[in-house]
Amino acid sequence: MESNDSQVILLGTLEAAYSLRALAFSLLLLIFVITILSSLLVLGTVTVSTELHRPMYAFMCNLILVDIIGCTASLPQQLGIFLTGDKRISRASCIAQMFWINVFAIVESLTLTAMSLDRYVAVCYPLHYHTVVTAKRTMIILTTVWVIAVAELLPLTILVMQLTLKEANRDMPGIFCDYIGFARLSINDTRVQETYSSVMMAVLFGLPLCLIAYTYVMILYEFKRTQLSDSKTKALHTFLTHVFLLAAFFIAVFITILVPRIVKDFQTVQARNIRCLSQIITFFVPIANITIYFFRTKELRKEATMCFKKVVTAVSGSSRHHKVCASGK
Repeated sequence: MESNDSQVILLGTLEAAYSLRALAFSLLLLIFVITILSSLLVLGTVTVSTELHRPMYAFMCNLILVDIIGCTASLPQQLGIFLTGDKRISRASCIAQMFWINVFAIVESLTLTAMSLDRYVAVCYPLHYHTVVTAKRTMIILTTVWVIAVAELLPLTILVMQLTLKEANRDMPGIFCDYIGFARLSINDTRVQETYSSVMMAVLFGLPLCLIAYTYVMILYEFKRTQLSDSKTKALHTFLTHVFLLAAFFIAVFITILVPRIVKDFQTVQARNIRCLSQIITFFVPIANITIYFFRTKELRKEATMCFKKVVTAVSGSSRHHKVCASGK
């Protein structure tokens, strides 16, 4: 019998004609490259621009950072499968992938919740905003978000590590490892793991969604109750940006969560492709975050453009300097 460390799982991939697979590979590669490069640009811009050192941008950078983690945890593996056809992933790598993808989902959910509270204070209590939402409190909130995510996932990860995989038929129904798929490959009774996973999702996705809904209702009521000043018009613009981000994330998450619970049998090609496509949708969340923030936040767009021009100027200046030095020799 194989040891746990040597056990291999076969990841799923899109089963279609070569042209469609080539299209899917190109799309995923484009998503990965754009996500990483644009995320680094925004993170760099916020870091060097003192005008952007505000709570809203701190929350945004937290989203972008965890987006990078979500993409790098699974996309390179799937791109490798498209290129080589090798679908193997070790048991340890599969569990690590599950952990980081769930960190991505939980941190994103809790950060969006914190952002909704930030908008709630900004709209409903504008005069107290700067005393309530301070830089120190923002950092405490963001640190707490990460601590909660890791603290909730560690017990589940330990429970999953106790499972013994089947000797055969270790095909994961999806393009990345998840707890439901892993449990179905096990010979053990997985009721404890599945119950913990369901409760965790209800707490970390259901409760935040209820809190966000409450803040939205209060914000909309405030807009309806009072006349729109310049500051409230700006707050409304930011609020709508947050609505778009929230919609993109929770639609993707609920599709990913519901599909394996609705579709129990992944023996057919159609069912496996539905599962793969439902997971691919989650990779559009980072692109949506960057696109929505970049195009709806004039201040960020302006600072990012200036930062990009400085980098290009520095690179071109360095290149000319090397050419001059080379010609002098």
